[in-house]
Amino acid sequence: MNRRPRLLAPAAAGVGAALLLAGCAQLPTATAPAATGREPLAVQPVQAGRVVEAANAVLRAGADPATADPAALAARVGGPELRLRTAAHTIAAAGATPPPTGGADELEAIASVLPRQSGFPRWFATVTAPGPDQAPSLVVLRTASAREPYAVWATPTLLPGASLPTLAAPADGVAVVAADEDTNLPLAPQVLAEHYADVLTEGTASEHAAEFTADAYRSGVESATAAERAALAAAGGTYAQERSLLPDGVLAVRTRDGGALVVAAYSWSATVAGPTGGLAGRLDPALAALAGTTDALSATVTREEVVVFAVPPGSGQVAAVAAQSGPVSVAVD
Repeated sequence: MNRRPRLLAPAAAGVGAALLLAGCAQLPTATAPAATGREPLAVQPVQAGRVVEAANAVLRAGADPATADPAALAARVGGPELRLRTAAHTIAAAGATPPPTGGADELEAIASVLPRQSGFPRWFATVTAPGPDQAPSLVVLRTASAREPYAVWATPTLLPGASLPTLAAPADGVAVVAADEDTNLPLAPQVLAEHYADVLTEGTASEHAAEFTADAYRSGVESATAAERAALAAAGGTYAQERSLLPDGVLAVRTRDGGALVVAAYSWSATVAGPTGGLAGRLDPALAALAGTTDALSATVTREEVVVFAVPPGSGQVAAVAAQSGPVSVAVD
């Protein structure tokens, strides 16, 4: 008798979520001297406060995925954050439980990261107070032009034991690091982001594994994908995955010590299939809500990930210090 394999168990649906939401992290103090960059602040501290409050009002109104209105969220939320919240709404509306993503659960800002930049697009970030998960988050806001309001683009939460590198005081601002700039850095931000994607996908077999310290997000992803691959192989099925950077998905600024803080956003697709000639497998309820069906012979789950890195000056290993990840779509055969 053919077995009905279960495609993507709940543990894999929210990869690393428990790890993302555990523990607490230490925040550095920032008492920086005046910045020497010539670019003006992308947004003044007082203005940043108003922008954050307006965005927080929209986020609080849509905090419950079951009642959230994605159209209303779109007024002040965009990018990965909007897609993750829209998916959570779809899942909750179908009566399933959205998997944790590692996004912010507290929106009160306790510090700001204000880049110095004159052109568009622009971005800035705030560090939130620890919420119920006991960990702060980095809330990234972006705007494409002077005519568009800043929107919350991502809210990755600090990983257990991690801390943000020390940055200049908000009034002084921080210098932007171009995606291809590697001055006094072990890797340019774009290259760093690409190499970490390879490490997440290939694990210890990646040629770039030694460039990064161990971190809870990477460990969670590796454990969950290994378990999923083994379960499918035992049933005669297959598992394949790939990652790519999202367009304009790399942001970076200088830290006080001359290193960098880098934010990278990815699209992660995993395709699972049952044994040839077998029966359709039952999808996890959250993924079934996104797929619009409960059974499938194969499924491709697309997740979006946002990872924050602390890059040392000169040389040394890069550390992933915050992460956010969740499913945004499911395609089935």
